Amino acid sequence: MKMLGTLCLLGALLAPATCLARDVAVITQKDNAFSAINSADLQKLLKTDAPKWPDGSKVVVILGDPGSVESRFLLEKVFKVAPSEMTAFLEGHKDTILVLRSDDLVLKAVAGRPGSIGVVNVYSINSAVKVLRVDGKLPLEQGYLLHGN
Repeated sequence: MKMLGTLCLLGALLAPATCLARDVAVITQKDNAFSAINSADLQKLLKTDAPKWPDGSKVVVILGDPGSVESRFLLEKVFKVAPSEMTAFLEGHKDTILVLRSDDLVLKAVAGRPGSIGVVNVYSINSAVKVLRVDGKLPLEQGYLLHGN
């Protein structure tokens, strides 16, 4: 576990955060026309009430367990939701944010849902999904936005 000064999930979009770090990946359906995204567009996708890809198609954000490091950081830091408000927030956004219990379920849902985007631990990735490059980098590459070190 690494603390203080680490860049956690999407932390570099907003500010460095104090949290437990993990290596995470932004994933999408294999057939998605997009294979890369820049951090500014990623932030727009995640923070809008009606997220759309640059081509105008609808995006559904799929998260794992809200208590996981990846999902929790996303909800607290990007969406600005306090832990006590997470359930109500997610219920109010069930058209654009789907919450599942595990990375395996997120992978299956993203693989089967056109236009979806998910966030999972990099070690959960399988061949059923496409990993999006963020600012030209893939997970575990030096300088990858979501690399947790």
